[in-house]
Amino acid sequence: MSEQLSMLDLWEPKPEPVVYVPRPRRTVLTRAYGEAAYSMEIYEDSPDPVEIEIRGIPCLIVSAFGASTYTVQPPGSLFWSCTGFRSMATGGASVDEVIQLVEEHIDAPAAKSGLGGKLERWWPSYVTQWQQSLAYHGFADRSREHWGWCAREVGQAAIWADYDARQAEALARMISEGIDPNDVGPPSGFKGKWPRFSMDEHK
Repeated sequence: MSEQLSMLDLWEPKPEPVVYVPRPRRTVLTRAYGEAAYSMEIYEDSPDPVEIEIRGIPCLIVSAFGASTYTVQPPGSLFWSCTGFRSMATGGASVDEVIQLVEEHIDAPAAKSGLGGKLERWWPSYVTQWQQSLAYHGFADRSREHWGWCAREVGQAAIWADYDARQAEALARMISEGIDPNDVGPPSGFKGKWPRFSMDEHK
């Protein structure tokens, strides 16, 4: 007598769930961003970061999540990125390949997203945010509506107060970290008279 199969017997068994195992990582100390011991996390099997010079500019090459370059000099120093960081390749790349990519980026014209042969000074993100905020908002006529729809709930005065507090905090931080705000200057393309700042006033 043949055994009768049920519909349940015909169903394929559920596959075993895939267990995600994160790739092991390790922490290394570097001189990135001009710090004495800047900590960064890379894969366990990634090569150690390499510090070299490209066109006379010392930098750090990290090959963990692609190939990236970091400045190892303090804020205001020349680099091939105003942030002090630039990713040069999404996949693996040798040191020689990274050097070639950096040099191509430096030499490429601005029309092709290059630097046109001219390096730029790098600043921490809070400094460039202060710089851009001052350029875009700092010279506005406060007697007129400036912030638009975002001020409907809290009012223009509240937003200006928050803006002033953030700008003052950034100035104080710059001075405490040895960055002269007068050395930062206006962003590229700014037209107008850039103010001078008292170092003592914002300490």
